[in-house]
Amino acid sequence: MSAPDQVSASAPASAPVAQRIAAQALTADKVASFGHLIAPGAGSRDINAGTTRRYDDVAGLDVEEGGGRACVAIFQTDAGTHRAPYRLSMFERHRIGSQSFVPMGGSRCLAIVAGIGDVPDEDAIQAFIIEPGQGLTLRRDVWHHPLITIGAADILVIERIAAQVDCELMRIRGSFEVVLG
Repeated sequence: MSAPDQVSASAPASAPVAQRIAAQALTADKVASFGHLIAPGAGSRDINAGTTRRYDDVAGLDVEEGGGRACVAIFQTDAGTHRAPYRLSMFERHRIGSQSFVPMGGSRCLAIVAGIGDVPDEDAIQAFIIEPGQGLTLRRDVWHHPLITIGAADILVIERIAAQVDCELMRIRGSFEVVLG
């Protein structure tokens, strides 16, 4: 979600909807090939005199290459621009670091992925709903749609920040929209 290096390949803005993609529940098994579910896991310990359970390293961050460091940001959207069905327009990828999305409060968002490769794999597009209480870290090189929220939302984003911008954008050739399943 950082400033893009460039946008390549274009599709007509008025292309008819050719394929609907149903958003599905986010689970560790479903995202294992391209990311890491952020949620309490097996490795925990009691802290604060036993009043709190702590789960360490739940995000699987990968941000330090090339002098990068973790940047924690809040992305805020409004309901007027984020209404279903969600029409897809482009995909982005981060070649040097991971990117994590954690909805805040009652917010929800979508993770829409299109594989790893030189270009997004439009035959492999999948959409997942990131619910309150969970998050997702996308590995480097995973093509994904820029942030789409389900209504107005605040999303905590953890990504690599450094002098070198790490965001490549590519417009999609097909026509797709995501519907809530």
